[in-house]
Amino acid sequence: MNGQRSPNEPFPSGSNSDKSILHHGFKVTTRKLPILKAEPIERMTSALSIAPPEMIFGDNFASIEHLESGWKITFDAFHALDLVDKTGGSMLQVAHSKEWQSTREKKHEGITEVVKPFDWSYSTNYKGTEQSKSKYFEPSDTPIPLDLLKRPDPIVFFEEVMLYEDEMADNGITLLSCKVRVMPARLLLLSRFFMRLDGVMLRIRDTRVYVEFQTGEVIREYTAREDKYEVVRQKLAMHGRDAPAQLRDPNNIIYRQSKHNSYTRTPPSITACRPFSVSPSSSAAPATSKYLPSAAAPPSSTKPPSPRPHIPKTKAATAIATASPPVDETGSKSSPSKPVPASLKLAAEVRKRATSVTETYIAYSVCEKLIKECASQADYTIPQRHEKDGVVPKGADGEDLGVGKGWWYEDLGLAPTFSNWAQITFLHMYILTVRLRAFPAAHAPSWHQHLLDHFFYTAEDRLVREHNIQARTIRNKYLKDLFTQWRGLLAGYDEGLVKGDAVLATAVWRNVFGGREGVDLVGLGEVVSYLRGVLKGLDGMEDEVVADGEIQFGDPRTQRKVVEIRSKMMDTLPREGNDISSQ
Repeated sequence: MNGQRSPNEPFPSGSNSDKSILHHGFKVTTRKLPILKAEPIERMTSALSIAPPEMIFGDNFASIEHLESGWKITFDAFHALDLVDKTGGSMLQVAHSKEWQSTREKKHEGITEVVKPFDWSYSTNYKGTEQSKSKYFEPSDTPIPLDLLKRPDPIVFFEEVMLYEDEMADNGITLLSCKVRVMPARLLLLSRFFMRLDGVMLRIRDTRVYVEFQTGEVIREYTAREDKYEVVRQKLAMHGRDAPAQLRDPNNIIYRQSKHNSYTRTPPSITACRPFSVSPSSSAAPATSKYLPSAAAPPSSTKPPSPRPHIPKTKAATAIATASPPVDETGSKSSPSKPVPASLKLAAEVRKRATSVTETYIAYSVCEKLIKECASQADYTIPQRHEKDGVVPKGADGEDLGVGKGWWYEDLGLAPTFSNWAQITFLHMYILTVRLRAFPAAHAPSWHQHLLDHFFYTAEDRLVREHNIQARTIRNKYLKDLFTQWRGLLAGYDEGLVKGDAVLATAVWRNVFGGREGVDLVGLGEVVSYLRGVLKGLDGMEDEVVADGEIQFGDPRTQRKVVEIRSKMMDTLPREGNDISSQ
């Protein structure tokens, strides 16, 4: 019931969870299942002779297979962990390493064999498990053509699979994951091992498998990077980056470190194979033609489509006033003065013709941009947190008090705390969520999910950066509470939009103002009017403009004149003192 499983109910079988695509003779398959249960973990532990990571997804995998030749390469957790050093010679030492090792051994007392010392960071140089009748990888000097991968080709298949993860007893994090994306003419699989041992070092090991469909060439490239923790942290801080947040994202670390050439990197190991040969006479034309818009001119009988209205990068408050198209002297809506940019037209066509995976790929990037805009509305800092021996002030409810600027703090009088920041960010997320509901049904869920995911990434970064909450278990508790608040907030604001401003004001009072007595009623009215006004402005925007992510919110103080307009209903009410304009 309600999507919950019985504790004794088995997880879905692999056959029900596999996702695959057959493209130019290559079959790409991924499987994403929950973490293993106790019995499979015990079997894997016995086979590996090491204690497994905290979260092991033993049933998950990602594979690339050429059906005709039988060549195949698979990435899974078991074979990756089997390459972890089991002698203990490469163990990384921290203050809690012995304590961690002892707790792991206690968790598996039922195993008859003694758990030997091993590399507790689970570092692996796994390059995939290869299967073939005749064709295997051989050393090569041909690198992966990055220029082809940077082209804006449509994504016809994309999946990310987690293989294992461990928090190293709150001393950092270690994880192994796979990402695969298939484009019309080529595909790329990235298997990334990432390890951050706080105060000691960072380590990244990447295996990339590249397939060019037209030639049948497969290139595998393995690279290893590592550096001392403090060296990386200082270099990120020197360039004005938020070091704690950046150090939790391997993508940012690789980009920043490679940009400044400041990591220790071993030369890449490149191997290649060709599961099948393609003769020039029989080679197929590139497959991009069936995914990209046709360049042929439309038939003469077809009327060219009229350009969509162009809404420039503007604040949402301005969009309220420009939501309705101008009307000419005849009373009809006049033609827009600017056409839709070519980039937006192309994006719209690609979204029409490509699969929903393309939308997922686009939505991830755009929602990251949208969340930054939402989170900036009530941004705050805690300067004492970054001072030596600094004492962080506390509010009446025990929350850390920061320093913030803007209408929400200076005019409305809210305290710059994490809870208030989250609620104001939620309010703007809700505005976007309502607009995203108008997206095509096949794409809207992906946008909703990515918007919510990026909020939690941002919230977790803030908990670490401004509030110094290093323990993952404590952060998870905060994040779970936020998710519960978000679910209730959706229901409350939705009800208010349907039932009227009084109900909507109650929902805003309950969430943004914390249900406190004696709140600023004019300020409350401004928030309600602001919410409805921005929703109206977004409603006047084309989907392509919203999907471009160039949205900026305005300032609720612009709604004061609207709030102070006396309602005719107030003259009919028998109660006195209900004119908020006199306050």
